[in-house]
Amino acid sequence: MSAADTANGSAMPPKSVAIVQTAFIGDAVLATPLFEAARRACPGSIVVGVVRKGCESLLGNNPFVDEIVVWDKHGSDRGIGGILRIARRLRALEVGVALLPHRSFRAALALKLAGVKIRIGFAKGGGSLLHTVRVPYTHGIHEVERNLMLASAAGWPAEGLQPALFPDERDREVVDGIASGIGDYCVLASGSVWATKMWPAEYYAEVGAALTRRGLAVVLSGGMDDVGLCEAIASEIPGAVTTCGLLTLRQSAELYRRASFVLTGDTAPQHIAAASGTFVVAIFGPTARDFGFWPYTERSVVVEEALECRPCGIHGHGVCPKGHHRCMRAVTPGRILGIVDNLLHSAR
Repeated sequence: MSAADTANGSAMPPKSVAIVQTAFIGDAVLATPLFEAARRACPGSIVVGVVRKGCESLLGNNPFVDEIVVWDKHGSDRGIGGILRIARRLRALEVGVALLPHRSFRAALALKLAGVKIRIGFAKGGGSLLHTVRVPYTHGIHEVERNLMLASAAGWPAEGLQPALFPDERDREVVDGIASGIGDYCVLASGSVWATKMWPAEYYAEVGAALTRRGLAVVLSGGMDDVGLCEAIASEIPGAVTTCGLLTLRQSAELYRRASFVLTGDTAPQHIAAASGTFVVAIFGPTARDFGFWPYTERSVVVEEALECRPCGIHGHGVCPKGHHRCMRAVTPGRILGIVDNLLHSAR
């Protein structure tokens, strides 16, 4: 029984199908088109999302997701015990087909132990030998398009699908409380797990202060780890509002949806903003657009500085390997303000 046979109905459809993406927040956003593909191809099956702890909010209220399995990789599901727990859960759900956009040995092993008959993943990275169907990992295209190649390998129609998030009424009410009374606003999302992906805080502050002089309110966005950074930047911007550590991921998506634009780096907020339909200005430093993780929308600008030393890694680093962080520092506030002014002028 092939994946295509199962998806196209020439064999008994599986009771459940699973999408397994247990990497970072942005990766989970970019995997969301696979859920719609699964629902279209297997309307009678339970569609299961497997994500790392902290990403489950992204799948909440999604009409194409029936079950969410949370993998606490760095907590209660560490090690082989966690792999076995996830495997038991997937076996209980009777998952027959699984797509693995995350190139993870642990995820591939859990699906093998769960008895999933059709396991489709990339022919690269840890666990690829455990897949029953291996798809070439194609460079030079967007991650969304790479992910949709997995759906195509399953025989699932996937053309034209886009990342999407689904804030609910409570999410909208929370953002109402933030946005009411401040007028038109932009969002500055300055944080990152990787320090070298972060544009300098003083640059964000300079741009934010200039935007307030143009009559645009400024909202700072980020997680709990970004609170200190956001507060420092907000203190330099008249009237700035910080939401760092206060919103769920879906609430952040709703905040971004209403914004004039989101300014950020090569990090999760660019993908959340793109999926929410707002304009994205993304500054890339140690990484490069060619890796396939730029904002997946025509309503975006990627800003990069041409340097011999970049890209210096697929993720970034804690400190610049060259000691100068020129890839970010050479992107001046004036350059970003020029882009933003053109954007605001076009919008008007």
